[in-house]
Amino acid sequence: MEVQIVPVAFEDKTELLDLMTRVICTSVTQEIDLQSSYIENITKNLEWWAANPELGCHLKAVNNETIVGVILVKKFWNLCSLFVVPECHRQGIGRALMMAAIDDCRAKSDKRAIHLNAAPDEIAFYRAMGFIPSKSDQSLPKGVEPMKFVLR
Repeated sequence: MEVQIVPVAFEDKTELLDLMTRVICTSVTQEIDLQSSYIENITKNLEWWAANPELGCHLKAVNNETIVGVILVKKFWNLCSLFVVPECHRQGIGRALMMAAIDDCRAKSDKRAIHLNAAPDEIAFYRAMGFIPSKSDQSLPKGVEPMKFVLR
């Protein structure tokens, strides 16, 4: 599948929220409480970006004018969203979004790393991308692993 990685536009907000909600409900967790918590979190992050577009890297993967993936790295170090629609999994879209975000954040991150809290099903993906275990002061759900990618 051929995709373009381009910056997110303000007009994309509703479509992005729908995409991320669908991925959470079909691929991330079937637990209703966790789904609600994750959806609340992505909504807050989307609102943060809308108020602070210059303070983060927000990219989308587009195929034939349809958004098939999205990544948001707040303050160029806090990866808070990486979603690809289920029918496009395992086609390199998540990797392409991640590589584009790393390139964008490399010169802008004051932490010299990208940090995230990886869901259990995504830990192997992030390890394959070069992320390593990290520490977090947050109380995380069971199985979630704090990780970081050192920007060189």
